[in-house]
Amino acid sequence: MALAPGDVVEVDPGTYGDTCQLTASGTASAPITLRGPPGPMPVFSPPAGTDLSGAGSVPRAIFQFTGGSYWVVQHLELKNAWNTSANGAAFRLTAGAHDILIEDVSVHDCQDGMMSDGPATLTVQNSDIFHNGAGDGYSHNFYLQGDSAILIGNHIHDSNGGQNVKLRSRYAALFYNLVENAGQYEMDLIQGPDTSNANANAVLVGNVIARPSASGNDNQVILFGTDDATQAARNGSLYAVNNTFVLKNSANHLFHAIQPVAGSQIVFENNIVFATAAGTALAADATTAGILSGSHNWVGSNVTLAGTLAQTFTGTDPGFIGATDYHLQAGAPVIDQGLAHPTYVDGSGITQSAVPTEEFSAPQGTAVRPAQAMPDLGAFEAASTDGGTSGSPDGGADGGAADGGGLDAGGVPDAGSTPDGGPGAVGGIASSCGCSEASGPSLLSLLIAACAALRHRRPASQGG
Repeated sequence: MALAPGDVVEVDPGTYGDTCQLTASGTASAPITLRGPPGPMPVFSPPAGTDLSGAGSVPRAIFQFTGGSYWVVQHLELKNAWNTSANGAAFRLTAGAHDILIEDVSVHDCQDGMMSDGPATLTVQNSDIFHNGAGDGYSHNFYLQGDSAILIGNHIHDSNGGQNVKLRSRYAALFYNLVENAGQYEMDLIQGPDTSNANANAVLVGNVIARPSASGNDNQVILFGTDDATQAARNGSLYAVNNTFVLKNSANHLFHAIQPVAGSQIVFENNIVFATAAGTALAADATTAGILSGSHNWVGSNVTLAGTLAQTFTGTDPGFIGATDYHLQAGAPVIDQGLAHPTYVDGSGITQSAVPTEEFSAPQGTAVRPAQAMPDLGAFEAASTDGGTSGSPDGGADGGAADGGGLDAGGVPDAGSTPDGGPGAVGGIASSCGCSEASGPSLLSLLIAACAALRHRRPASQGG
């Protein structure tokens, strides 16, 4: 029995050695759901020596969506994906796969955390993505191509030798994430197979982006445009609104735009740029400075300004609560200093409000950001009651499951719209997923021999 739209596969806690090619598809209104129940996450970890080669029926990822589209994946831990080409991944979208939502997962110690290509549309939210990369500088926590990549409320950190976020997707958007301590630099927002198309914009709203004190590439923090002089740069603009940037090495340059196309801009509004070392700068060179413009930002007095910026506030202290807690204390000079109605242009060419409605809440996820007539600068509103931090901007888990978050037609986070798929679960994955059995419990064998443990049934609305 093949998986059908609306089916749910619920996996008991345990450690599984399986890897799967997912070829079945749900629909926009009835996706297929793969999830762990509340409590400890089921762990997927291929046994040592498992070569995720991508050859023939062998996937190149623990879960590879080989054409399978309209899926929701929730509450799983994936680790130790490997192959001899140094690009084994936890998740991969390929062969036309699209409309995949991944939330509340932990992905770590893989050669690549997540990969995609073709027409892929991927949303990842409320997840912990860390220490992925083969240590070679060519593999990363995220390495995505396709039509769109949207990251919401994730903790993305400590990439192993590469970038935390490398996006060649036509439309790239990050809302309310904590991105920190990359092995090289934090972000590539650059060219890909589809970025010559219209509205290949990149959007950063409400993120905390913090550099380590030293990395494999201290010179740049965010690369925009192209990383190959023989290829045209991304055909769009970069919008950075209400972010908190923390620079910790004197060589750090916040933006580096390489060969930007005519008309591209870096729109810079309502941000905080704080540096713990002298010598940092907003722009890597005159080309970058030439497309950087905006207003209502706080920039540390030890950061070299660049571009055409109005209403720039400066000083030595923006008023953070602590050295690693980037919430704002009472009386902080950045309170109520924001531009009231910032906007960005999405991947459809539609102008959207960039006023942040949420903020990062550790260990991952988001909390509601209090609405104010004049917003505070940076990723957090001073009126927030969210607690303190130890190494990240919040003192503890938000206590709930992933908040749904989906997207509206304009590519803006939309609270509570994640499809649930119903309370039941269904087996029959054998005809839709080429699962390779390995040592330890097998998802395939559990689905066949222990259906009761996986609550094997269809949602009541589908009968059967």
